Amino acid sequence: MRWTSWLPRSRPRRFSVLGLDVGPDACSLVVLSGSPSQPDGVCCAERLELPDGLVTDGEVLQSVVLGQWLRAYLEAGDYQPELAYLSLDSACVSNHLVSLTAGLSPDDVAFQLQADVQSVLPDHAPEMCIDYSLDTEASPAGEQRYLVQAAPRLRVEALQRVAHHAGLKAAVVEPRHDAAQRTEQSHALVGHLPQASAALALQCDEAFGLALRAWHDEGTNFLPHRENTQHVLRRAWLLGVAVCAMGGAFLAAGFAIVMTSAADNKQPSMTDVRVSARAFEDAQKAHMQAKAQQDRYAEQVRWLKARQELQSQSLQWSRVLSHAAHGVWVASVKQQGTRWTVQGEALSSKHAQQLVQQLKVLDIWARAPELPQLQVIPALSTTGLPVWQFRIEADLKVGV
Repeated sequence: MRWTSWLPRSRPRRFSVLGLDVGPDACSLVVLSGSPSQPDGVCCAERLELPDGLVTDGEVLQSVVLGQWLRAYLEAGDYQPELAYLSLDSACVSNHLVSLTAGLSPDDVAFQLQADVQSVLPDHAPEMCIDYSLDTEASPAGEQRYLVQAAPRLRVEALQRVAHHAGLKAAVVEPRHDAAQRTEQSHALVGHLPQASAALALQCDEAFGLALRAWHDEGTNFLPHRENTQHVLRRAWLLGVAVCAMGGAFLAAGFAIVMTSAADNKQPSMTDVRVSARAFEDAQKAHMQAKAQQDRYAEQVRWLKARQELQSQSLQWSRVLSHAAHGVWVASVKQQGTRWTVQGEALSSKHAQQLVQQLKVLDIWARAPELPQLQVIPALSTTGLPVWQFRIEADLKVGV
C-alpha cells in the first residue's frame, strides 16, 4: 500500500539573472531563470535600442540615466532579475604576469599586485581595478607568479552604478571575450534550455555568456569579490561572538537572581524557590541556544574556507590537465576525500611522466602525484603506434 503524505512539499528555490553586454557597436541583454543547479528558461534576449549619448564605443557615459532606462525596460517586460552580470570592452583590459615573494598573506598579495600593475602603466593611465589567479607554470624557488588582468576603475564603477540605478545587485564585471568564450564552452548548461529559447539567446552570445556565469562562476571579476567574502566571514564571526556573550550574560543574571534570593531569605518559600529555579533554567537554555548558534556560525566559516581551498585546488590541477603537453589524453579524474586519481592514455611514457612533473609543482598536495601504473597497450588505430595507459595518484591537502 502506498501512503500519500499530506504535508506540503517544499518547492526548490528559483531565481533570475541579467546579462548586460556593453559592446563597442551595440548593447545586448539576456535574462535567464532557473534553479540553483541549472538554467531552464530564457525570459528575454534582445539587442537594445538605447537613447543617444548613453553609450559610446563601449563606454558608459551616463550611468545614472542608463540605469534608470534599464529599470523602466525591465518593469515594462515584467522581468525580475536579482543579479546583474556586466561586461567591459576587452580592448580596455590589460594582461600582466607578476612575480611576488611566496608566502604573502592574501591582503599583501592584492596590495602588491595593484601597486606593480599600476607602476608599469603610463603616468597618465587611470587608476585600475584588478583581478588575478595563480600562474600554473613552474616558478623560481621562493617566488609565486600571478596572472593579473586590469581595467580602468572609472569604467567598472560606471557599470556598478548602472546596476544600482536599475535596482539590481552587480555580481560580476568581466571582459566581453570571456563571456563569449563561456557561451561556446557551456554546452551542458545550454542543453537544459528549450531549443528555440537557446537559439534566441545565442544571437546575443556575450550577454548570454554573462548570464550563464550565475551557474558557472569561474573567471575574471573586477569587482572586489575577495574583500566582500572576507567581510561576510567577519560579520558572521562577530555576530556569533555577540550572541554567545549575550547568552553568557543571561546565564550570569539568572545565577545572580538565585543567589540574591537565597541571601535575602534564609528560609525562602516554595514559590520563591520555584521562580528562582525557573529563572536559572531559562538562563541555562538561553546560554545553550546562544552557544549552539555560535557553533553553527563557526562551522559555516570552516565550511566556506574549506570550499574556497578546495576550489583553489581544483582550479590549479584542472588548468594543468587542460594545458597538458601534446600526446596526453585524460580519460577520467576522480576525487574521493583527499584521494585524487587521474587515468588516461599517452603516446609515450615520456608524455605521461611530463604530466606528472607538471602536477608536482602545484602546492596543493599532501602527498605528491605518483605514477603507479604505466603500461603499453596495442594501438586501436591503423597507424601501428603504441599507446600507453597510465594512472596518476596523489593526496590533496583539502578533501571533501
